[in-house]
Amino acid sequence: MKNVMVIIDENNSSYDLLIWVLENQKDTIESSKVFIFAKQPQNSFTPPTVLSSSLGFAQIFYPFSPNAELIKLAQEKKMKIALGILEKAKKIYLNHGIKAETFTDAGDPKDIIPKIVQERNIDLLVMISDQQTQKLKKCLHNTDCSLLLVKKRLG
Repeated sequence: MKNVMVIIDENNSSYDLLIWVLENQKDTIESSKVFIFAKQPQNSFTPPTVLSSSLGFAQIFYPFSPNAELIKLAQEKKMKIALGILEKAKKIYLNHGIKAETFTDAGDPKDIIPKIVQERNIDLLVMISDQQTQKLKKCLHNTDCSLLLVKKRLG
């Protein structure tokens, strides 16, 4: 039995990817263990680290350390978004008779995904082809995982 992982995020193209996999990789996923991984939204909250104010030609900078509570709230928001996306993805696959294990993890996808691929012995990784994918491809060269890139639909 193969292990197949589909990588999604908060973009609408992730829904298209889920459907594409169901329609075009049906034989593969029916005979495999399916994982759906949701990348958590990146840069949805970047706390300021410096506050500045202008006084004529001079600028004064005030170092600012973001409140730990603000950072925690931002992380919780990202987690809620990812879990909501995963719940919808799981329902879509269940409606097509495919049981999928869903999960998410915080951090940079190019660090997290290769680690998951190795830990879960992923044989086939399916994701949307975009700029981030090119960076991720370089991180996967030391794994025995095949990578299937699906182009975004235009329009």
